[in-house]
Amino acid sequence: MKKMLLLPLCAALFASAATLTSCGNGGTTAQAPTTPAAQAKAAEDSVMARHDRLMGQSEQVVELAAKLQATPRPPRPLLAKLQAADQAMMTWMHQYQAPDSAAPAPQRLAYLQDQQQQLAAIEKQLTSALDSAKAAVGRMPAAATAAPTPAPGQ
Repeated sequence: MKKMLLLPLCAALFASAATLTSCGNGGTTAQAPTTPAAQAKAAEDSVMARHDRLMGQSEQVVELAAKLQATPRPPRPLLAKLQAADQAMMTWMHQYQAPDSAAPAPQRLAYLQDQQQQLAAIEKQLTSALDSAKAAVGRMPAAATAAPTPAPGQ
């Protein structure tokens, strides 16, 4: 009788242990890279992921700027804020150069950490501009935010 009670208990423990070790990572635990080269690679991946995320936000800048420019009296300071945020992103992209893989790992890591800081500042600027633009568009009448339609015969 005791053996029959232990069997379901062992099965339950085994199942929960298997779940703990296979949380979508193939049974390995996520650890921070330990070698300087691995740290530099992780930093580069992080910079590129942030860049990709910010590029998605840059697309919103263009959409919101178009809506604001289509109004009878476009808010020039807000448009300038959107343009400055977009320009900051474009400037960063033009100046960024992936670190030379032959360079020492600590040097690559320092460069990438600096790039992360620059992107963090751009992200803050971009988020502020987008939040302001979204609020302005949200206050506009629905007809003003619709895409302009071409006149007949055009």
